Amino acid sequence: MNTIRNEIAQRLGVIPDHKLREVLNFLNYLAWQTENPRTQEDTDWLESDLSGLDNYEPYEWQEGELQEGLPVKFIAETGKIEIGV
Repeated sequence: MNTIRNEIAQRLGVIPDHKLREVLNFLNYLAWQTENPRTQEDTDWLESDLSGLDNYEPYEWQEGELQEGLPVKFIAETGKIEIGV
């Protein structure tokens, strides 16, 4: 085990049992980030200027438009959403 892993293991020894779930959740999050690196599209979206979103009228979903598991894509140029893209 390398030095940092030893240090982490030692620090875990002082964490109270009721806090260990938080530690595990954070470790799971870090592992997920490692396994699912950000794409350029993710970065572009996160860095985009969303300050004008309140200029759009709320979208009224029609019955059957939203089905669990279908991907959706917002098209900024038209203000429309494509479903099942």
